[in-house]
Amino acid sequence: MPLLLQNTIAQRRLYPLFFILICLVGAALRLIQFPTLPPGFNQDEASSAYEAYCLAETGMDRWGNTLPVYFPSWGSGQNVLLSYLMVPVVKIFGLSISSARLIPVALGIFTLPLLGWGLRPLGRYPSLLGMFLVAIVPWHFMMSRWALESNLVPFFMLLGCVLLSRALITHKRRWIIPSLLPFALALYAYGTTIIVLPIMVMLIGYCYRRHIWQHRKVWLLASVFFVIVAFPFIIFIIEHHILNHNMAWADSLFFSTPLPPFNRLAQINPEQRLDVLYANRTFFNSGFQDGSVYNLMPNFPLLLLFSLPIGLIGMVAAVFVLIRQLRRRTTQPSHIVITIFLFWALGTLPMIFLFTLNVNRFNHFYLPLMVLMIWLVDLLIEHTNTWVSKPLLRTLVVMWLVVESGFAVRHYFTSYRSSGIRTHFYEGLDQAFNAVKQLPVAQVQITSDVHYIYALFFTQYPPQDFQQHAQYSIRNDRYEVFFFGKYVFDDAYLIPNQPHGYLMRRNELPADTTARHVIFRNELWEVGISR
Repeated sequence: MPLLLQNTIAQRRLYPLFFILICLVGAALRLIQFPTLPPGFNQDEASSAYEAYCLAETGMDRWGNTLPVYFPSWGSGQNVLLSYLMVPVVKIFGLSISSARLIPVALGIFTLPLLGWGLRPLGRYPSLLGMFLVAIVPWHFMMSRWALESNLVPFFMLLGCVLLSRALITHKRRWIIPSLLPFALALYAYGTTIIVLPIMVMLIGYCYRRHIWQHRKVWLLASVFFVIVAFPFIIFIIEHHILNHNMAWADSLFFSTPLPPFNRLAQINPEQRLDVLYANRTFFNSGFQDGSVYNLMPNFPLLLLFSLPIGLIGMVAAVFVLIRQLRRRTTQPSHIVITIFLFWALGTLPMIFLFTLNVNRFNHFYLPLMVLMIWLVDLLIEHTNTWVSKPLLRTLVVMWLVVESGFAVRHYFTSYRSSGIRTHFYEGLDQAFNAVKQLPVAQVQITSDVHYIYALFFTQYPPQDFQQHAQYSIRNDRYEVFFFGKYVFDDAYLIPNQPHGYLMRRNELPADTTARHVIFRNELWEVGISR
């Protein structure tokens, strides 16, 4: 048997083994110490989970809006897709930190086989290498472990890119018809999709217009399904960002489009364009460091070293490949895959000029950047003529990723929980609220450092009671809640000359405890009764 044929057969046998192994490694990085790492619970997580609880119990959000397209939430709004996906989880498992984080961690794990399958037209090595990079990169395994609603957008955009590339490669109805649906869902995952998607659609429509025209009836059907799914969000955009009021006829629809008090377009200020560009240049030069600890670790790169420069070079190379495709009017499956990811990356670039970026706001960019990086690395290895063998070069690339990611993984599972994430995610607050529920008092004063959403979440406060009896107002385009039930968030609403419970940070209270009866205390929080 010729040596080349033997190597080919060996590669075919090893591919599924490595495929499964990478999926297991990625799952381990997302499930070890789940859901206690990251420690505590973020207020956006609590908000999405409580909205899911409200939808499951009443079919309305916490403010009483029926099946909203976009949650008013704090006042500036919140994306809805995560909460809707959480509804059956909350119904089955109840409201908890585990149930809140289950959907993100599941989608984080499913991303790996989906990406491997989507990159398969590039070859076995880039397919496996892309999977492995995403499995171990700090950005992705960190974001998969907590429930920020906008973190869902990479999965649904990836799903759309994979189905779309498969549709353009095969021209089969079973791929064409559902190919646009994930993009419609991505609109509900993160509002910035409204910037990215039109650019992608225009570029894809222009470059593959002949393919689309040949099967125009099927693509028209796919577009109809897209419009049906995206229709509620389109109505919301028109009302909120163009008309600034609800259309009367829309009130008769089965969903609602409540207008948040704060319009996020206010963040786009043409007079501050130079300041935005300077801030975003700093963001890029620092390797996407924004000073937070949510989706990155201090002193560790977000996407591993060299990802940004190699990925940007990959974007340029992909443009040349695209130009050659258009001139020759030929399309190869691998070129279709790379072109779609290129268009996704290009669709994110206008955000650089619109508003100040951070890790979360720019989460459309990282996945296509890594795909283009992997494609370029494989291209360079494939065309190398050095004395170093290609298998050795491929092995060295994998070893580099293992070594660099190893330091980040080790830090995450050992030292990360003792960093500033404890404060940002209010570690130990769940224990404090368990003590609060037992206080035999008519009122409980909650420190101003704790958002009211935590009281709703940890006490599983009935949505109907909150909608009917909560006292709140809108100040500075935000909902400010003063009290509901026995939980008071503004001292002015405490009944004078009567003992009341309290939940405070320990550093807010004097060391002398003679004026209070301490019921519970941990490292950060104290619960008791004021005498």
